[in-house]
Amino acid sequence: MSNRPSSLSIRRLSPHDIPVRWLDAFQRRQEVRLVYRAGPDGRQCVAEPFIDDWSPTERRELARELARIAAAGAVLALEIDGHLAGFAAIDSQALGPRGGYRQLKELQVDRRWRGQGLGRALLTASAAAGRELGADALYISSHSAVETVAFYEACGCAPARWLHAPQLALEPFDCQLELALTAQAVDFI
Repeated sequence: MSNRPSSLSIRRLSPHDIPVRWLDAFQRRQEVRLVYRAGPDGRQCVAEPFIDDWSPTERRELARELARIAAAGAVLALEIDGHLAGFAAIDSQALGPRGGYRQLKELQVDRRWRGQGLGRALLTASAAAGRELGADALYISSHSAVETVAFYEACGCAPARWLHAPQLALEPFDCQLELALTAQAVDFI
């Protein structure tokens, strides 16, 4: 699907918009070759090839989690010609020493639509939703794949100045990043 989308929209979903089978046809698959790992001199790029994808059970668990997030936070669906091409989720829980962070729990683009700027559009919409939720910055626990981290950095994300310990325990290899949402974000920690 490399054609330009004829009809693209991003809309905020309610819990009722996210049935348990919502992600069944979504193509998450990512072929990872290089990842970042912590090394003695900081972040190092290492070869660790694997395929990242969701099982049917993981898809349904994620749909349930997204419906939960949509109740108080924000779940955004990027649709092309009425079909799901990407989504993002921002949790409403205030995080950080002064509560200025909201966590970007998911940002996914269907693999058939990657490389066309849709991830950037979703991140821009996520930033707006984060501001609506009272955030000064989005906290992002990014997959450590080199191309995923490069995407976030190209969109203005920087290493997180505050680390969310439960997220670190859950995903110890992820790269912890943040995206400032306000000019005052530099001072909110």
